[in-house]
Amino acid sequence: MKQHHFIIAYDTETKTWSWDIDQEEARFVDGTIYDKSAESWTSGYLGDGEYEPQEDDLATILQTNIRAMNGDQ
Repeated sequence: MKQHHFIIAYDTETKTWSWDIDQEEARFVDGTIYDKSAESWTSGYLGDGEYEPQEDDLATILQTNIRAMNGDQ
């Protein structure tokens, strides 16, 4: 089983939510995906243009929900 971790931030000035990729890279230096069976962290990017399965789908879902949280359709 793998857990995907994301950092979303709320800006009190603009009153908007955003996906904070810079903080993800700073806080999760070994990657944002935790593999429970291997007890290790990995990145969604596997190299050579390959990504972890479902990485694109999860990014789309997250972005869609952030837009909804900001009141965008």
